[in-house]
Amino acid sequence: MARRRTAPPQPRGEAFTRAVLEVTLAQLAEVGFERLSIPRVAEVAGVNKTSIYRRWPSKPDLLRDALAVAMSHADHAPASGELRADLVGLARTVATFTQSQAGTAVIRILLAEGGNPELRAIAQSAYGEAGRHGPWAVIAQAVDSGALRPGLDPSLVLFTIAGSILHRVFIEQRQATEAFLEQVVDLVLVGATVERKAAKR
Repeated sequence: MARRRTAPPQPRGEAFTRAVLEVTLAQLAEVGFERLSIPRVAEVAGVNKTSIYRRWPSKPDLLRDALAVAMSHADHAPASGELRADLVGLARTVATFTQSQAGTAVIRILLAEGGNPELRAIAQSAYGEAGRHGPWAVIAQAVDSGALRPGLDPSLVLFTIAGSILHRVFIEQRQATEAFLEQVVDLVLVGATVERKAAKR
């Protein structure tokens, strides 16, 4: 008599949450939100779909937690005390995240599917929260200490660096190399540390 195969045990607790959110991010990067399938997430994660629906009643609920996890990997704020080194470290963190699976998922939501107001709000909230608790803080401290021009908007510095990296990776389809990151930081520092002379009349 043939033995019946025993199904492998399903992840529980933190392991369950981690498995579901990791698979969700992978699926978001691959197929986007509109084609995201909770039954498919359950199948790949090796869990019961009813357990997912019990924890996350809707796809936006699942998206919100998945993006929160994704952005938690992008909020490292290097703080050596040397401004240029800190900004290069910040740029390196953004580049690493942007070129990761989680980063691809976030950018896809923000750019490709940003026409959906609910999705855009969820993605912008996750992106902004990470920035305020990580990279944004490094720049704000530099403004407060006088290393950057008084009154400079920290978000402008952050988004200039991040925007250059996004353009490099997604528009040019090129790697954000260390040399490229250093050039971006040096260019930003020229404008962020030197008072502009009044325009001649």
